[in-house]
Amino acid sequence: MIGLLDALNDPEVMAQIAERQRVIDRVVEKMGVTRARAIEALDDFATNLCHDGQTLH
Repeated sequence: MIGLLDALNDPEVMAQIAERQRVIDRVVEKMGVTRARAIEALDDFATNLCHDGQTLH
């Protein structure tokens, strides 16, 4: 398990965080929802994906 301070020094983790923020901003823009709702929608979407990126039924 990586700690918060460790993550701040890890360029790969920081890149993943930046990409997630970019996607959240795009969802806010396209859906016209709050950041909180965009994060919730993104989390719900991620929950419904299997390991291969296929949606679960």
